[in-house]
Order: sequence, then structure tokens, then C-alpha cells
Amino acid sequence: MPEHEKSAVFTKRELAAELLALSPLAPPPIEVIEYANYDFGWPSSEQVILAYRGSKHDFASGLRFWVQTLLVQGWQEQESYFAYAEAGLCMPVSELEFAQLVAEYSSSLKKPLPPFLISLDGFRSGLKMYAEWNNVAALAEVADAFVAFYWSTAA
Repeated sequence: MPEHEKSAVFTKRELAAELLALSPLAPPPIEVIEYANYDFGWPSSEQVILAYRGSKHDFASGLRFWVQTLLVQGWQEQESYFAYAEAGLCMPVSELEFAQLVAEYSSSLKKPLPPFLISLDGFRSGLKMYAEWNNVAALAEVADAFVAFYWSTAA
């Protein structure tokens, strides 16, 4: 296994191999916090942030957590669900890179982000999943949980 895959929450190969099996499983509890366009300094920017936290007690793997974040968003009901999910970059990121991504895309937010996205105590590993002009997402494994950050805009 290449060195960069050893520290990843999961690999692109694991995502493609396990996506079909994980999607129909009963969902474990997951904390979801959503920020809509009116929570930003410029509501017309049509930005949205979704923040997720799942306990390691409830999620056996980071991959199971990631798939659950997609399901909570309703992606399984869309024709492009598997294509979107499998298109995840699975690019390893450091704690600093994860924090910088969150800070950059939440800079015009008028409300504070949840503490679990700010304080990454016990950071183990992270992945950047999407890096498009209108869709950015990343997840991290910390001491006792998995956390995810999604930012998107329709503008």
C-alpha cells in the first residue's frame, strides 16, 4: 500500500468497493448542523454548509460515516448518487489543511461553526473528498468521532 494511503480514513478503492453494500444499511445516529444562504454575509451567494459528527461508537469506519453523510443529504434518491459518491477524491489532508479548508469556506458565515469542526482534538487523519468551484467537502477522524464538512453554492 502506498505511504499516502496508510494515513487515510479510507481509500478510493475501498469507497468504490463498499459503496453498494453500505448504502442500504440502517443509519446510525449522526449529528447534522446546516447553515443556509441567510446565515452568510451575502445571502445572494446561495452558499450552504453542512457539518456532521458521528461517534466512533456508532460508526465502525470512516467510510460508513461518509456514506451516511451522503444518505442524510438524500443523494440515494438521485440518479447520480453512485457516480457522485464514487467521484470522491479520497485525497489525504493534514489537520492544518482540513482546518484551512473549513476556515476558507466558512469565512463569510455569520454564525459560529460547531466546536467539533473547530477543535480537532485527537486528529488522526483526514480526506478531501470534493474540490470543485461549487462543491467542497472533507472529513476527518478525530479521537472519538468522525466529522465532515460540506460547502456548496448554486450561484
